Amino acid sequence: MNATAEFEGCQVLRKISTGTVTDLYEAVQLPLGRRVLIKALSASILPSSPFAASLEREAQLLAELDHPNILRVHEFERRDDRMWLVLEYVDGWTLQELLETRPRLPPLLVVAIGLGVARALEHAHGKGIVHHDVRPANIAVGRGGSVKLAHFSVAVNDRLPSLPELLDGSSGSGRIAYMSPEQVLGEQPDPRSDLFSLGTTMYCALTGVWPFGDGAEPATHQIRHQSAAPLGRLVSEVPGSLERAVHRCLQKIPADRFSSAAELARALGAVLTELGQPSSRLAVSRGLQDAGLAEQTAEGDAPPMSILPPKENRASAFRMAVLGLAGACAMIVLGGTLIFALAGGSDLHAPSRAGTGRLDLVPKGAGQLRVVADPWARVIVDGHEIDTTPFARSIPLRSGTHYVRLEHPQAPPERRTVHLVPGETVLLDVKMRVVRPQH
Repeated sequence: MNATAEFEGCQVLRKISTGTVTDLYEAVQLPLGRRVLIKALSASILPSSPFAASLEREAQLLAELDHPNILRVHEFERRDDRMWLVLEYVDGWTLQELLETRPRLPPLLVVAIGLGVARALEHAHGKGIVHHDVRPANIAVGRGGSVKLAHFSVAVNDRLPSLPELLDGSSGSGRIAYMSPEQVLGEQPDPRSDLFSLGTTMYCALTGVWPFGDGAEPATHQIRHQSAAPLGRLVSEVPGSLERAVHRCLQKIPADRFSSAAELARALGAVLTELGQPSSRLAVSRGLQDAGLAEQTAEGDAPPMSILPPKENRASAFRMAVLGLAGACAMIVLGGTLIFALAGGSDLHAPSRAGTGRLDLVPKGAGQLRVVADPWARVIVDGHEIDTTPFARSIPLRSGTHYVRLEHPQAPPERRTVHLVPGETVLLDVKMRVVRPQH
């Protein structure tokens, strides 16, 4: 098909892109006058080919979904020699296009986009559909603040036949970079794989860099073995609650991530509220403006935005930190118990591999874990960041198996598995293999 391709009931305005298997067009649907996106098989692909079956399968999947954060399908047309989808049109950009213009996006914008995608995944997962290809190129961001998850061409649903092969070159390096460790290994798709991909997307959008290395090793190896550097070391003014949410998505073991897209959405919603903006749509609009990617909204065109100016934000965050510290000190005085610094509250209580469901402050039948690291390390237990060593205070944990990870910016992460019984104290004394920078 060429730029003058015709589709019954639609008037083509322009050809957006040409792919190996499908072409994309912007069009107007008649007689409604509605702008639409047309995803059509390339002229070289026959409707009888496996690729055509994949496009039809995508239409069936989209027909099952009805959510404001998922690109809607209006029509599916099949002719003897042609096949196309008529999809919702978003006046805006893909997240990939935004990142090509502005490699680092403001935290407010990243949180709002991540929240929209998390809500889309919550809906899809509830229908038994795993997207399997969450990345910036498949996220549409509208000028008016909408966020849409698109391109379900490689989505997995047990009720439909699996794909003969990936559609439209989706197996390329662009897709591999956002795969989860289990996807790299070819394991059975899991909804938590989508959360890993979303975490990678948010990390890239915040920092402008890929989280798992510098390319010295194959991407698949780095995804499986390299840990992401702390966000706070790469970007200033990233809320701690956002950093914890992103890093929790990036855990190598699925059970150490958020248990569901719904749980992730709650955590990101809390971050959005912390940033002073309860509306994700207005947050996207404001974030686009702050990033210089959209014009300022004229007064009266939209409801007033409740986000605080930067100085007020910092003052508010400082007040919250002081109050939190005072509360923590009071708890220590009253109970003598180590308070776990999980600022996100219940949204950050991950189900651990030991089946604890959350790290209780004083769990019943507790054992004790004491950690000492030389010279120092961030201590992460069952996916929760607890503290930074050196310290030798006892951490109360439920009896059973727990997974401990120690991280230092200049050392490989150290991993330990500990088994606790009620009343027992286990001491971990670990020397981090720090590599000193050469001068």
